[in-house]
Amino acid sequence: GNAPAAKFSDKERLCLLLIFSVPLVALMLFPMYYMEQANVVSFSVGLAGYEGIDPARPGRVVSPAFNLTLRMNKTCADRAEVVLTYSGVALGWARVEPRGCVSREPWGRGVEVVARADGVGLSGPLRERMASEWRRSGRVELDVDVAVYWETGEGRRWGYLGGNTRDKVMRCKVAADGRPSESPPCPWYSLRPYSYDRFSAKS
Repeated sequence: GNAPAAKFSDKERLCLLLIFSVPLVALMLFPMYYMEQANVVSFSVGLAGYEGIDPARPGRVVSPAFNLTLRMNKTCADRAEVVLTYSGVALGWARVEPRGCVSREPWGRGVEVVARADGVGLSGPLRERMASEWRRSGRVELDVDVAVYWETGEGRRWGYLGGNTRDKVMRCKVAADGRPSESPPCPWYSLRPYSYDRFSAKS
């Protein structure tokens, strides 16, 4: 019982501190990492088909319609606006109100929408570019600009990680080749800056 107390050098104290602190920090960070990875917001767009335009021989005036599906993962949308373009020229647009956030529907649903336009004039250089792209690759790449919005109210209760229900904009790319086409995950940006008030559910 009279054994002298153990003495540690500064290096040994540092080693002991690292040995005990690293597992503790990892234990504290793991739940945050898991929650972040389990709630990754992503969007993609599918093109099921189109009509009213022939990419191989586009007319001077076209009235196309594109059957699109907006796919959402770990998020929802009450409203969405879609504009489909080729080389910066709008070929179709649409607005849809799935009301997925207000109605508390499960996240991850697909929203079908038809982007259409009536009497769009195409310049000669644009028609030649489209036809040339079709001859070269058998497809035409289209941009799909999407803006998704969520309403206040019940949708706030789902936003416990903040960014999942903020308004967002994105640009997706699909291919028109006569077959169904699916875009890769679309890069998106929040329309409003991050705010901690998204963590609180207000009635």
